[in-house]
Amino acid sequence: MKKSELDNLVICKKCHTLHRKIPLHHHTKALCRYCDTVIYRNHHNLLNTTLALSITALVLLIVAFSFTIISININGIYQSLDLNSLFIVIFEHQYYLVGIMLSFLIVLFPLMILGSTILLLFLMKLKSSPRLVRQLLILIAKLIPWSMVDIFFISILVAMVKLFDYAQIDLGVAFVAFILVLLLDLVLIKRLSFNELWMNYEETYRGYNANKR
Repeated sequence: MKKSELDNLVICKKCHTLHRKIPLHHHTKALCRYCDTVIYRNHHNLLNTTLALSITALVLLIVAFSFTIISININGIYQSLDLNSLFIVIFEHQYYLVGIMLSFLIVLFPLMILGSTILLLFLMKLKSSPRLVRQLLILIAKLIPWSMVDIFFISILVAMVKLFDYAQIDLGVAFVAFILVLLLDLVLIKRLSFNELWMNYEETYRGYNANKR
């Protein structure tokens, strides 16, 4: 099958049924004919709204990494938890491998995903650097499964539940920021799929020189 024919096909991410792409009206979506899963949408002003959400998520993530998550008071012993103190404790106990893995999974990879997404959307708005945009799409797809911010936050909630009976817990700024980041992440996942990004990429750079930087 020729490449041009493959470009007109899209696969359902749930049941893996192959479908042929069809043009959609604004604010409509294409559903799988077998399992009714949303395959792709036609969003009006997709790049602008997604870019705004991504920038907001990045700012909130930086806030979450910079301020106190929770403060614990046990019989007059006061201890605050933030990301810096967490890594200090891990490395002081010589859990170097754990510390390095955590730094990638809950800090570097999430920041890289949001930063790459923002750069990607900016370039697509400007209709420039098609090769770099393609590389960013591939990079984001590879990094997303390795982002563990949600798992990290759930582990904090589990620890809080265990401490409620004998400790006074105060929520910090970073705790609220983490909640907002996770909510924005859900909105972004629901709003945007890689099928839509690739389709938007094809439409944006149609007729452009593929080797143009």
